[in-house]
Amino acid sequence: MQYIVMILPLFVSMYLLSFAKHNWKGKNKKAAIGSVIIAIAAFVMPLFIL
Repeated sequence: MQYIVMILPLFVSMYLLSFAKHNWKGKNKKAAIGSVIIAIAAFVMPLFIL
């Protein structure tokens, strides 16, 4: 059951990481780093709570 719950944060993280990649290519490195940090937090917090 826990694996099914982790699907949504995984998709959110994938979306944020693609946004970070887009920002990195556009030479907006601060936004890319911030997006990666938020993606990591969005994926790790549910793991920590479960």
